[in-house]
Amino acid sequence: MARRTKEEAEETRAQILDAAERVFYANGVSATSLADIAAAAGVTRGAIYWHFQNKVDVFQAMLDRRLLPQEEPVSYTHLTLPTTPYV
Repeated sequence: MARRTKEEAEETRAQILDAAERVFYANGVSATSLADIAAAAGVTRGAIYWHFQNKVDVFQAMLDRRLLPQEEPVSYTHLTLPTTPYV
């Protein structure tokens, strides 16, 4: 079996996460198996286990991919509170 390049491995990982997102959305996380994800991604379960430990790991990687890091902290120190209470 030929070794895959790092780029191909990253492509496979992204393909798995894309499929996981679709299948989780369609079936729900608890009703989805790694076999379901593998079938939707067109890979083997072994390919999933190469990249991820379990379904929770797949789910977390999917969330991490969607959540962007905050570029700079948000500061609210420039805001002032009203001096008169609302009645």
